[in-house]
Amino acid sequence: MKKMKKMKNFKLLIFSISMVLTVLMSCTNEEVIIDNLQNTEESESIVTTLSRLNQQYDDNGNVDEAENPAGNIVFDFCFDFVYPINLSFNTGTTVTVNSLDELIEIYFASTENLFINGIAFPFEVEIYNENSNALEIETINSEDEFLSLLEDCGFEDEVEDCICTEEYDPVCIDITDLDGELFTISYPNACYAICDGFTEDDFSEECQIDYESSDGECFEFVYPISIILDEGDPVTVNSREELFNATYGAYHIDLVLPLDIIIENESIVTINNYDELEAIIEDCIGDDNVGVVDCSIEDITSALINCFWQIDFVDDDQYLYNFFNDGTYQVQSDDSLLTYGEWIINAGNETFYITLAANSPIYNDEWVVTVCDESLEMQSLVSPQAELYSIDCVEEGLEDCSIEEVEVLLSNCSWVNLNNDIYSYIINPDYTFEVVEGNTITTTGVWDLNVTGNGYLMSLNSNSTQFQDTWLIADCDEGDLIILSLVYETTIISDNCD
Repeated sequence: MKKMKKMKNFKLLIFSISMVLTVLMSCTNEEVIIDNLQNTEESESIVTTLSRLNQQYDDNGNVDEAENPAGNIVFDFCFDFVYPINLSFNTGTTVTVNSLDELIEIYFASTENLFINGIAFPFEVEIYNENSNALEIETINSEDEFLSLLEDCGFEDEVEDCICTEEYDPVCIDITDLDGELFTISYPNACYAICDGFTEDDFSEECQIDYESSDGECFEFVYPISIILDEGDPVTVNSREELFNATYGAYHIDLVLPLDIIIENESIVTINNYDELEAIIEDCIGDDNVGVVDCSIEDITSALINCFWQIDFVDDDQYLYNFFNDGTYQVQSDDSLLTYGEWIINAGNETFYITLAANSPIYNDEWVVTVCDESLEMQSLVSPQAELYSIDCVEEGLEDCSIEEVEVLLSNCSWVNLNNDIYSYIINPDYTFEVVEGNTITTTGVWDLNVTGNGYLMSLNSNSTQFQDTWLIADCDEGDLIILSLVYETTIISDNCD
């Protein structure tokens, strides 16, 4: 178990030094070993697979950091071939591929006149079974089964990029390998793991205990070094790029010790065992609170109610959240109130979670606090691909005006939207209003006013959807109201005051 933990830590160490996994290789057509006797058939699925696998790499054949947050092909791509496999070129000749490195080598050596378009059935792939939390071998016997595999991977679906922060606060997930042993994959932060379908319940606490560094730039290996992959023979790597290339498809990784590292002051230190390496890491990290959200529930509550919170989805939908002191909140989109509900803050995993229980369950959500210092930053766990941020924050509230005084001031004037100033809103004390153009009433409606931490929130429910709006009364300076339209994102100014 201790050895397994050390290998886990080394995997995390590799990830913390850099999330870029690079494949350095060269290939010419003369290097391709061909065999005309292999039984292959044309396959659109192998063409699709290679095209999608290419997206994991940059133009130079290096693994793309942004596309590989887990640092493992099964989780970053979807599956890995069990090698060797037999492929065929469009010319009819075949090639035996013995590793992922060779597959990428052949793909990048392809041309418009010579490319892979066939595969020999059956073949096997390694996949992750989320129900058993384990790797499994699946046999692909035909093109139809290959196509089904790609459909399960979602290769034909429109890709929705997750919007995750660059904060390095790693989370780890323990997976069972093909031999029934545990290995660990790590993500730079919880957002990336959730984007891959994992939940908080899957996270390993040991990951946060062992690694809390946010940058991982503590030291560099003095190359060449030797590593052992999946309990095989030692492999020599001559650079950091080669190191990440070698570990991309591996599950168990160990160092061959002793080795030398360069620490922050450019000193060379010889590492003889894992205890010495872990001591270097702990000394480099120094602050036990790195990666820990350091604020109180009161701080978060204040930030929640003193701002409106907008979430932008990849399909361009937007929701606006307004939190109230009594533990309730409202959600609106454009000029419509979508739902309302109750919110609560809970501490856990050295951060805080805001649970949003909506009256309409389809709007339930949970937000995790990622930053809490001079500002509050959060991520939706239900929609991690969405961007969540605060708008229209007010620090002091409306200490100069009571809600009764605001209602009087509203009814003493007509109000004009600067973006559409041909119409005026007439606010009546009986909680009705009219929208007029000149002397003509265009529409009518009702309004209400609620206290919020960032002022007063006024809802205008019009008989015509064109004039439905939500106003934030953000300040009351010497009897003059400062009003913002949250629907039209403009200022509302007073006109014709009594």
